[in-house]
Amino acid sequence: MEPMGTRSTSVDVSAADLDARANHEWLLGEFLDLLKAQEPQSVLDVGCGAGQLLKFCASEGMAAFGIDQPGPRLETLGEEGFDVREGGAYELPFEDKSMDWVTMRHVPHHLEQPGRAFKEALRVARSGVLLAEPSFDLSLSSQRGALALDCWEKRLDREGGMVHAEVLDLGALLAEMPAGFGAHWEVQAQRSLRLTERSISFFEGRSQMRLADLAVDDPERAILADLLAQLHELGLSWNGSLCVCLRRRRGL
Repeated sequence: MEPMGTRSTSVDVSAADLDARANHEWLLGEFLDLLKAQEPQSVLDVGCGAGQLLKFCASEGMAAFGIDQPGPRLETLGEEGFDVREGGAYELPFEDKSMDWVTMRHVPHHLEQPGRAFKEALRVARSGVLLAEPSFDLSLSSQRGALALDCWEKRLDREGGMVHAEVLDLGALLAEMPAGFGAHWEVQAQRSLRLTERSISFFEGRSQMRLADLAVDDPERAILADLLAQLHELGLSWNGSLCVCLRRRRGL
């Protein structure tokens, strides 16, 4: 069987964007289903972004709170009546065990000190913490291609000054938990992957635009050429997600 993404054809920008959005929404739906199954009474979403999780909670009758860096998206959520606060993951403006569940979806790899953020989330959570990180199934060639692309993009982001670390897998996430974590919290992990093709030609066009200001002989162009050759050999599919459910042990 031909690896996913080996056929490089021209792709309309809107179609490629729709593919990205469809994968995002499907993975978000998996995360929200898992959250709903916990039957939370109140939820704090750390890194609430555009507020998709807050809106879901409101539709399900859950009390929802959000925290994120100041900006237009947070202002819009406030204007829409959501209880959102300006701030960061390292110092949450909430009392101990004041929220039933705390969520942090695809946020950890954007943090310089994820362990510090996890400690805060565990402090505020009364019942549990639900984390998620992008995930790749390396038993599949097209997913190995996806990881190679992900690493290339994040390296460029870091060189540009962004905090954009490699994704944290289950072992890396648990290694960041505070001392004595296992005595107080139970861990359940769930991986979600909807194996769908991602356009190599669209990525190539975007990547060439990203390097447009570099000299013709800049080494980064050769690195990109090697990556594209790798993608044509392996194929390319969209990432999945790893959800980690941390439940406080009864009586603690």
